[in-house]
Amino acid sequence: MESFPPELLHLALQSADLGIWQLDLRSDEETLRSLRHDQMFGYEVLQPRWSLAIALEHVLEDDREMFSAAFRSALVEGTLRCEVRVKWPDGSIHWIAPLGRTEFGTDGQPLRICGVVADVTTRRQLEAQALQKNKMVAIGELTAGIAHDFNNVLQGLAGSFDLLNVFIAKGRLDECGRLAARGGELVDRAARMTHRLLAFSRRAPLNPRPVDLGRRLPAIAALLRPGPGQEGRVEVSVEPALPEVHVDDAQLEVALLNLLFNARDASHVNGRIQLRARRTVVPGDLHESLPLSGEHGFALIEVTDSGVGIPQDSLERIFEPFFTTKPQGAGTGLGLSQVHGYVHQSGGAIDVASVIGVGTRVRIWLPLASDESAAAGTSYLTETASRPSRRAVVLLVDDEAHVREPLAELLREAGHDVTSVADAETAMATLATRRDWDLVVSDIGLEGPTDGCELARQCHDRLPGMPVLLITGYAGDDLDTRLPGDTAVLVKPFTAKYFMREIAHCLGATADGRPR
Repeated sequence: MESFPPELLHLALQSADLGIWQLDLRSDEETLRSLRHDQMFGYEVLQPRWSLAIALEHVLEDDREMFSAAFRSALVEGTLRCEVRVKWPDGSIHWIAPLGRTEFGTDGQPLRICGVVADVTTRRQLEAQALQKNKMVAIGELTAGIAHDFNNVLQGLAGSFDLLNVFIAKGRLDECGRLAARGGELVDRAARMTHRLLAFSRRAPLNPRPVDLGRRLPAIAALLRPGPGQEGRVEVSVEPALPEVHVDDAQLEVALLNLLFNARDASHVNGRIQLRARRTVVPGDLHESLPLSGEHGFALIEVTDSGVGIPQDSLERIFEPFFTTKPQGAGTGLGLSQVHGYVHQSGGAIDVASVIGVGTRVRIWLPLASDESAAAGTSYLTETASRPSRRAVVLLVDDEAHVREPLAELLREAGHDVTSVADAETAMATLATRRDWDLVVSDIGLEGPTDGCELARQCHDRLPGMPVLLITGYAGDDLDTRLPGDTAVLVKPFTAKYFMREIAHCLGATADGRPR
């Protein structure tokens, strides 16, 4: 084929705004390059010499390994392609995209790489602007959904409180209990919403421990009740001798029930729902995104149904918070986002496949437990049997008065001697005034330089053996690393009954010989 005239090639390069270069691999010198090449590194005139090492000096430190890896790969694969950021002499940051092809000698050894380079800064900026715009749209939809659901909860609470005042004024005290119970139900509803949001953001406090799927899956499936007119049951199948998984048991139940509820709602009258578990490996494309190495392997849990299926355009959005395929008012749209967040926070992976008119399959990979994992993890409190309580000396620390005061009243009503303060510094000064403290209860997110975790550590140093109960709505995703050993954590919101049960539990765990 006839060669293109040099003038035509030059015009093409100029029209495409491309610089050209040729790197001699034996000398690490660019034996050919255009002025446009050097301009993309911030120079107005052609530099005396250029090499891969010089180019690497201009690449931002965070991108240098990617840049070097692309050239190393080109020595084997024969092609070069990457996009990296470079810093110009004036300090400005720009994006470049080198593209090249390797020439090999007759002995198969790479001789040189010839290529072009483009300035893709404008495209990258437009992509970043579009991404930011999409993020803001998603945040807008999320906040609107939160506001809608919380406004419903607040309206229910406001109505209940208003009626309480009316009934008290009229002396109809026998009806106040019903309104208080309604208020408690609304608080529970709001608590479920916030926990789902934390699970979606992978910030929910978890208490991972070995869980036997052979025992738990049948028990979880038994909690599912058939829908109106439905008779089908969940078919459970667990591989014999399947090792335990290392997960938060309570959140596993919530996640699987979410999936089973969705399967039930999507199924026909005699629809088939299957819940299966077996040992497996994670597909390579999913394994790359896992936060754990999976050195002990994974268990695969599958939930399948023979329901109506999910359209493809909806399938791409099912993990978005407040997105739902159910009729308005039939679902919050937080269930699958919670499952997604919980699975990834647990070191697993999840995918969904669906065919219209055939059904849907959800697959969850969860890490198997190691022999030592039973002793690992943070001691987040769960439902435990109540122990007999006694009159105790309690120090209560919380910077929110509307939280601190009701808790102090609850403790006093139970007969405890309570001192309440608002910050860690006052707490330590108060702790020094006597030696007969039995328990410290503190919020984690205290104002000031000392948070609840550090306060618990100082309490343990001053009074070894004294239990500390920390309470939190959200303390950050590094709580496990900040929390002192032998410290219990109670997640807000909680009921008075649950709070007093944990107080009794902590007092029952007080070391023998402590001053009373």
